[in-house]
Parts: sequence; structure tokens; C-alpha cells
Amino acid sequence: MKQNGLLGLVAFLNTETLSNEDTEEKLFDSFATGAGVGARLMMNKRSRTNITVDIGRGNDGKLRAYFGIREAF
Repeated sequence: MKQNGLLGLVAFLNTETLSNEDTEEKLFDSFATGAGVGARLMMNKRSRTNITVDIGRGNDGKLRAYFGIREAF
């Protein structure tokens, strides 16, 4: 069966760090890390526009969902 790219699945792992002059927290003093899975439904092949649904867990241990149209990359 030929894949048409209509439906896709992703796994992700990310981390970020911030600085805050008010609390004197320096860049790289702490990290916020998250991981999860997501699904992609292609709405337009020409522009590669996807509807995205991601479910992930962060440092606090809570599950969160994110819905979007298009992607950053």
C-alpha cells in the first residue's frame, strides 16, 4: 500500500532554560524538560499544512495536550 502522508505520528523530547533578572536566576541554572507523542493530519499537501495534536509530560509530572495548525519546522 502506498503511503499518502495523510496521517503521521511523532515522538518528541525537548528542554529549555531561561534567565530571570528579578529572581537572579542565570541561564543554565535550571531546565524545563518535556516529552510526549503526537499525531499529524495533513490538510493541504501543497502547503504541507497539518492539524497537530500533542500530549506530553513536563517536569511537574502532569499530562498536557496541545492542539495546533501548521508546525514550526
